[in-house]
Amino acid sequence: MNIKEFDYLEIALNELENNNEALIKASMNLEKSFFTILNESYCEFSNISCRVKSVESLREKILRNHYYKRYPNANELIYKLSDLIGIRIECRFGDDEKKIYRFLKKYFNKKADDDFFFSDDSNNIFLKLSGKQPQKQKNGFTIYRIDGKFIYDNLTIPFELQIKSLTNMFWSEIEHQIIYKNSNYVIEDKFLKDIMNSIKNNLTMIDNQLLTVLKHVESKKAKTNASNKRHLQEIVSKFIYDMFSKKMVESIDMNINFKDSCETIVEYVFFKNSISNDSDYTEILINALNRLNLISDEKLDFNSYLNFERNVVYDDSFKKIIGEYFESVINSEFNWNLFFRILFTLEPLDNVGDFEKFLSYLKVSYTESKYINKQKDILISRFSNDFLIIDDAIKSQIAKTLVSIDKIDIVYEYAIEEINDVVEYIYKYIYDNINTIEQWFKNSDAILLHLHNEILEVLD
Repeated sequence: MNIKEFDYLEIALNELENNNEALIKASMNLEKSFFTILNESYCEFSNISCRVKSVESLREKILRNHYYKRYPNANELIYKLSDLIGIRIECRFGDDEKKIYRFLKKYFNKKADDDFFFSDDSNNIFLKLSGKQPQKQKNGFTIYRIDGKFIYDNLTIPFELQIKSLTNMFWSEIEHQIIYKNSNYVIEDKFLKDIMNSIKNNLTMIDNQLLTVLKHVESKKAKTNASNKRHLQEIVSKFIYDMFSKKMVESIDMNINFKDSCETIVEYVFFKNSISNDSDYTEILINALNRLNLISDEKLDFNSYLNFERNVVYDDSFKKIIGEYFESVINSEFNWNLFFRILFTLEPLDNVGDFEKFLSYLKVSYTESKYINKQKDILISRFSNDFLIIDDAIKSQIAKTLVSIDKIDIVYEYAIEEINDVVEYIYKYIYDNINTIEQWFKNSDAILLHLHNEILEVLD
């Protein structure tokens, strides 16, 4: 008579073999789906591969994890395995891993149950995105490993998604060959452990170095609209910086680094002009150069008040909170005075008109993006007109938090990007936890405090 666990093992393996053809078809379909999804993104990836768990791997896993005790029904076991199908997104660098994961979090933005999320465009694929990523492994290193569910031919098939750079794939292969493949060989010697750690650290360093080289090379290219825009922005920003730097020395006999201010102002100028093609880029560059040429002979006083021609008009709470803060610091703090002096000098309107337009730009930048707007659309479908109450409260809190930070950094591009991620997360949190406007009123203070703390954390 056989050992009961081995009888269990045989049943489970037969179930896998009998369904292998269907699982292979499912894995091919899943692989194709992720290719389609990632092709919609700006993420760099080199390959996507899928595999169905082999009989040999399942046999070892059943015995190692004592599934005989955990899952009594051997016929159903394979559909309890988180990695029945394994899908791997391969990319070049560790930085690409993070970008791909962040994209997937934005794409799969609707909550189902059990912490799984799906997308309207891929409603048969579910990813468990609530946990912390990347995960820390037993070896001390990290990996992006995400549990998933795939609905295929009326079956719910579990899968494991991994995102791996070239160095992480290389490291995994080394580790597998040295440690796991040889069951008789266990590294216990401290020297050998240190050697393995050193290899991994060196691979990470090489990854960072190669990424730096790539970014440098790509910065020289201008083949797409996006890269053209960035390249021209850098040119205009440098021209502005050089001219105002010279004027500053002439005026107050000193100079400071205001590169980030120039970049923010240029970003605003390009945004305001609604660029759509290369000719637009060229026109803005020419206009900027002409404007700089006009003021090149002007004397600028960097130790003087900036005045408004009339009272500023605030048409919503966000602009009022941010704008009144700007008014309070514009003639008391040099960095803010310099920022708006450059903005007012470059822009064609009067000071107050330029000021109001810049506030509108900030409002859009902080509170709107492709993925934030997607979350808003979802909430509008639930709350209808009541959503305006929630939306206004969120925007007002963002403004209050930014004012409390009291640094010019709040208008810089990197800060806006970080805040976008927080705002998207908060709207998603509201969707997952708030179903009525009454619930919002009951929980709004806690949610807004959470928003406040999250912004402080990312801008710390």
